[in-house]
Amino acid sequence: MSRPAETVMVRIRPIVAVAGSIAAAAVAVLLAGPAARTADHPRPTVARPWQAGSASLADHSDGSPVTTAGTTFQLTAGRHYGQPTNASGYSVIVRTGPASAWLLGGSNPGGPSTPVAALWNGALLTSATLPSGLTSFISDASATSPSDIWAVSRYGRYVLHYDGVQWRVVKLWQHGQITGLTAVSPSDVWVFGTTADGTSNVGTWHFDGYSWQRVPGLADSVVRASATSDSDIWAIAASRASYSILHYDGTSWQQVPTGADLDGIQPRDILANSPSDVWVLGTQADTTDGVRLVLLHWNGTAWTSLVTQIDAWAGRLAPGADGSVLVTATPADASAAGLILQVAAPAGWPAVTAQSWLENGSVSDVTLASGTQSLWASGAILTRLGGEAVIWTGQLGLQLSQPGVGA
Repeated sequence: MSRPAETVMVRIRPIVAVAGSIAAAAVAVLLAGPAARTADHPRPTVARPWQAGSASLADHSDGSPVTTAGTTFQLTAGRHYGQPTNASGYSVIVRTGPASAWLLGGSNPGGPSTPVAALWNGALLTSATLPSGLTSFISDASATSPSDIWAVSRYGRYVLHYDGVQWRVVKLWQHGQITGLTAVSPSDVWVFGTTADGTSNVGTWHFDGYSWQRVPGLADSVVRASATSDSDIWAIAASRASYSILHYDGTSWQQVPTGADLDGIQPRDILANSPSDVWVLGTQADTTDGVRLVLLHWNGTAWTSLVTQIDAWAGRLAPGADGSVLVTATPADASAAGLILQVAAPAGWPAVTAQSWLENGSVSDVTLASGTQSLWASGAILTRLGGEAVIWTGQLGLQLSQPGVGA
C-alpha cells in the first residue's frame, strides 16, 4: 500500500493536557512559502475564515450541507532559536492549567536541529533548559499533571520527563523513529515507534513506574494512541499492507472492526473522548490527484465517515467545546498557511466549521481552555531571515449547525 511521506504526529488525552506536533511536511511547507514578516515586525491579527453562508466544506452522505463560520486569531508571542537564518517552530502545546502551557519544538529543520521548550503563562514565554547534547525536534508530548510531563523526539529517539523542576532524558533508542506517546499516569506511560509503512524498529514500549518493557503482539504495530483511562486506549496501527484501529482494555490489545471505512484513507491522528466518542483524522486521495481531509467517528456502536471538500493534509485532533473536536490541517497547495476546524457529530452526523485560516503561519496544534471559549494554537512563521516559533490566541467562533441546516 503506497503512502505519502509520514508526518510527525500523535495524540494523547491525559487530564488537562493537550499535545500535538508540527508535521515535518508542515515545516517544509512553511519554509517554502513567502516571507511573512521580519522578526521585529508588529504582530497583526491574521485570519482568513470562510464566511457563514458560503459554499459548504463538506456534505453528509444524506446530502445535507455543512455550515461554516470564522474566528480571528492573534499572533500573540514568538521566539527565534539558534542562528539568525534558522527556522524555528513549536510542534507541541501541552496545557497544564487554565493559564499555563508548555510549548516544545525545535530549530533548524532539515539541518542539525536542536530541541526547544518554553513555558507560557498566558502572557509571557519563558525558555526552559533542556539536557545538553540533544538533537532533533521534540515531536510529541503528554502530561498527567504540571509536574509529570513526558516528551519525545521522533528522529532523536529519546524520551524526556519533567518532574516540576527539571527536564531529564529517561529513555533512548539507537535506531528507528518514535511516532507516538501517551501518558495515563506517572506509572503508566506508552511510547510507540511504528512508521506509516509498518516498520517497527522501535516498536511499542510501556513504563510501569520502575522500568521500560517492550510490548509484543498487536501493540507492536501502533503508530499513535489516545487514552481515556488505563483500560480504554484507542490506537492507529500500521502494517505493510494496511491501517487498522486497535483498542486496549487494560489487559490486551484487540483490533476494532472498521469495515470499509478506512479504505483509501491514511489516518493521521486519533482522539478518544470516551469509549463511545472516538475520532480518527486522515487524508484521502481524490480523483484529480489531490487530497481531501477525512474524519471518522465512533459512537460506541458504529463508525460514521465524512469526506470533506477541504484540500489539505491532516494534522492534529484536540478536544473542543460541547462534545466537538478541533482539527489542524495544512493546505495541500503548499502555501505557508495553517487551518483550524471545529468538528462535531450532532444527531450522529459529523459536521465541520472553519474556525480560522492562518495565512502566514503553519499551525501545529490547538488547545481549548476547559470550560471556556479560549483557544491557543502553536506553530511557526517565516521571517525575512529565518523563522519564529509562535503561539496564537483566539476565541472559539460560531457553533456548528445541526444537519439539515444548510449554508
